[in-house]
Amino acid sequence: MKLNIPDEISHFLITKIENIRYLTNFSGEEGFLIYDKQKFILLVDGRFTTQAKEEVYKDIEVVGYKPPFVDFIFENYSIEKLGFEDTILFSLYNKLREKFELIPLSEVVEKERIVKRENEIKHINEAQKIAEISFLETLKSIKENVTEIELNAELEYQMRKRGGEKNAFDFIILFGERGALPHGKPSNRKLKNGDIIIFDFGTVVDGYHSDCTRMVTFGKITEEAEKVIKIVEEAQKIGIDGIREGVGVVDLDKKVREYIKEKGYGEFFNHSLGHGVGLEIHEKPYLSPRGEGELKTGMVVTIEPGIYLPGKFGVRIEDLLVVEKDGARDLTRIDKVFKI
Repeated sequence: MKLNIPDEISHFLITKIENIRYLTNFSGEEGFLIYDKQKFILLVDGRFTTQAKEEVYKDIEVVGYKPPFVDFIFENYSIEKLGFEDTILFSLYNKLREKFELIPLSEVVEKERIVKRENEIKHINEAQKIAEISFLETLKSIKENVTEIELNAELEYQMRKRGGEKNAFDFIILFGERGALPHGKPSNRKLKNGDIIIFDFGTVVDGYHSDCTRMVTFGKITEEAEKVIKIVEEAQKIGIDGIREGVGVVDLDKKVREYIKEKGYGEFFNHSLGHGVGLEIHEKPYLSPRGEGELKTGMVVTIEPGIYLPGKFGVRIEDLLVVEKDGARDLTRIDKVFKI
């Protein structure tokens, strides 16, 4: 792969671990990647040398180095001007600037990652399958007085035993009034009759994430809750139906947001419509009022409108979709609302 970097830069230092994974297939938690416009050189310390040589693509050169890293590359590579990712740690930046002329670069690799390759979509799809099967199994544990934390633990267990590498993020499993916290953390709150439950969950396969949110009603819920669930279901349908190549991410967010506003709940939809998913759980494109650009075939995005009523409940429904030329392929296969 050729990266688009300015001519005056002789070498580009890549430090973000997700970008290293994308370019090399190395899954270790620490390493440095140097691009000299001809090839990629992965530098790892002794903990990861064998792993790197086993994992990386055949055209990647693996070099074992002895810390300190900055001294090693200064002594072993003829670097004229060094480009670096502008998200680098300040401590590393300070060490680099003592040795090199530096030029910051923004999102060079991230721009390549926005449109997914077929093998990436395959990994995301597999993660989604594991997450869904695990969620359906976890539903069997729902009973009166079970806690949010207990369901969280059960869902994680189900995912791990089916091959999920780790949680895609901290699960959001919330009962009743706690569902009005869009990113609340599971607690010892006990389930009671009439609660609605938000399940926001995902797992990871070969470094790639899944993301899904489903609603569960326990016993008889209020008419208002029934009404809001239907509004969110319809809002999500509008969002999914609006996906196709060339659609502006801001326009799609606006379309769904206006529908929820028309129904009287605009002020209670307080996050973006969706986001890209891949090696990170949140990545470009961002489907929000501040998003940029248009949807392209091969992007993988979420559509997840929500309504959150403080002191009462929250509703969010989220699917994971692959953008296609004339629509979307939904990787989410399970029902949106479950009644227990």
